[in-house]
Amino acid sequence: MPRFFFNTNDDVELWDEEGTELPDLDAARRAAIRYAGELLREAGASVGFDETWQLVASDTSEAVVFTIDVKVTLNQAALPVTRLDAAHRQQRPRTRQSERTVHSN
Repeated sequence: MPRFFFNTNDDVELWDEEGTELPDLDAARRAAIRYAGELLREAGASVGFDETWQLVASDTSEAVVFTIDVKVTLNQAALPVTRLDAAHRQQRPRTRQSERTVHSN
């Protein structure tokens, strides 16, 4: 059964010294995605905007068989619209609620 190694890099490289025996490449892909999810759940706050987190899967000859790349990209152009929309949504219910209170008296 082939052995796969899942190494990660996000400014600090973590090397998988033992590897995992899996039946094939597809099983390795599924295992790597699950593993990446666990690691990101634990350390997700440390991945900032425009930084890259990467998992590299390799075989026993250290050949890279696939990578999983995660990059959080901030869309600067959308920020003002998002802030305005959020502020608008927050104000609208208050105004309607105030109007209802006034009309119900």
